[in-house]
Amino acid sequence: MKKINYPVLIVFLLLVFNIDIAHAQEVDPTATNTVVFIQNSTLLIDQAAVFSAFDKYERPVWNSLVEEGKIMGYGHLTHTWGDEFNHNVYFVAENKSAFFEAWDTFFSEVEISTEELAQVQSKIKKHKDNIYVHTAFYSNGENVRGAVMLNQNRVNFSDQSEWVTIFREYAFPILKSFVDEGKLNNFGLLLHEWGDDWNVNYYFHTDDQAQFNATWSEYIAELRQKHPEQLTRLIELTQDHKDNLYFERIPQ
Repeated sequence: MKKINYPVLIVFLLLVFNIDIAHAQEVDPTATNTVVFIQNSTLLIDQAAVFSAFDKYERPVWNSLVEEGKIMGYGHLTHTWGDEFNHNVYFVAENKSAFFEAWDTFFSEVEISTEELAQVQSKIKKHKDNIYVHTAFYSNGENVRGAVMLNQNRVNFSDQSEWVTIFREYAFPILKSFVDEGKLNNFGLLLHEWGDDWNVNYYFHTDDQAQFNATWSEYIAELRQKHPEQLTRLIELTQDHKDNLYFERIPQ
């Protein structure tokens, strides 16, 4: 085995989601950190092998970087429904500089043979990266498996500030109460910094898909009841929209 110090397409990242942050009775919805979301598409027949490679070679290094405080957290997401990117990894860091320092450290410490690296890379059909400004987030502090809904939206840049203000002021308190009541594990708003064109995105993490469905219905009903004009305005400001549902993998 020999150490590598060059990028590996063997699957990396969003976004996001099992991090012990922002768990307090009072939390600032304007606080920010950085989320890097790296997505990969593999043939279904190759997915298990790619996931196994991540668990064997990458996960131990990222775990140590979390323990050392070099990143705030990371997660490994398998695709449940939505688009074709079925192997995804996200990293949470205080800022971009902290992430890239941890990224360099990762490549100096991970060990994999050249032959096995090439074999895993050959299984990646498509790959893309995004970096987000992570804001309006709140967590119960637990690192658990579960369903992660990523809701992505295109909003005109001139309207983005209004969209974010509405989310922080009206949606955030409802979702925070859901976390405190155990209906959500965590949630957050992801504002696009570089990558693709989906610039206003948010995620929910629940124990499973059934809990997500119930929580989502309750969230929309409560937002419609308490703030109908704001819900209508969010819809008006959203030019395009898509959803993905992922399963957060935490090997036992």
